[in-house]
Amino acid sequence: MSAHKQKNGRTAWPMKWPIKTIVKELRYARDLSVYLLTREKVRKEPLVRLDEKGLVSPDYTRPVCLFCSYDYKSIVRKNVYQYLDALALAGFNIIFISSSDDIAISDLEKLSRCCVRIINRENKGYDFYGWKTGLEKYARYKDHAGLLLANDSVIGPLFSISNIVTTLENYDADVIGMTDSFQFHPHLQSYFLYCKKNVVLSEEFLRFFKEVDILELKNAVIRKYEVGFSRLLRHRFRLAALYGLEPALARTNFNQRPIRWIEPTLHLWKPLITEFKFPFIKKSVLTRKGVSVGEVLPVLIETASHYNMAILDDLSLPYR
Repeated sequence: MSAHKQKNGRTAWPMKWPIKTIVKELRYARDLSVYLLTREKVRKEPLVRLDEKGLVSPDYTRPVCLFCSYDYKSIVRKNVYQYLDALALAGFNIIFISSSDDIAISDLEKLSRCCVRIINRENKGYDFYGWKTGLEKYARYKDHAGLLLANDSVIGPLFSISNIVTTLENYDADVIGMTDSFQFHPHLQSYFLYCKKNVVLSEEFLRFFKEVDILELKNAVIRKYEVGFSRLLRHRFRLAALYGLEPALARTNFNQRPIRWIEPTLHLWKPLITEFKFPFIKKSVLTRKGVSVGEVLPVLIETASHYNMAILDDLSLPYR
């Protein structure tokens, strides 16, 4: 059921949304309580199985990208290499952080050709602990021109990102994401977070990652770290999204749910691409929402994307 306008111009939503919010909060409180009571008393840091240099030499005039990846079959998929190559061509030095059980020798050889560093760690703590590991193992991240936190939860880039570094550095903000969300609290979504050097060198940034702990409850990670990152840095820095939710809603006719219940990369994946040439599509659109590659292809053709969807022939569950 969609919203309707009241006489005062405000949007009136059905009562189901406040009820859903209450139920969601109660479920989270229950799940968090159970998790905190049952998790191991002694929490060891994730084991780092591999930490080696790639063939790419660091260039500190360039930004560095800490790229988190996980695959349940311990494979680096073709779509991941496509993304890594695009990031490298855009000017990023890449630190590849895998939480898979292993990295095959053949993948190590390929990764070495596009990465400064390759890390394989135990799968604990989701991406935020992966990024923490990357910061600890590659201490010279501070010397780079900027820092991008990214992961393999997206397919793309669907359009060229060759000028993305210039776009990010010239943007009137200190922390820039691709998209933002109003769920829980306004925040930048963590699959793509660019931090300018003043942020990377700040006490707030250092303190945030120093305090990142192992959490295995995904909702807790989102609330404490994805939302928490934006809430902490917003006190001192300006945050912005290249493809903000409010501008997207202003140009689309999406009125199916309140803004606090909209996941832009899931509910607005098509208009983001057709109206804004958003360069990514979340893998969860195909794996969780049930959108087929056949449904995506006409959208890419309409927008003149040159992305080769054929490389998704190895895309399989479970994915982020």
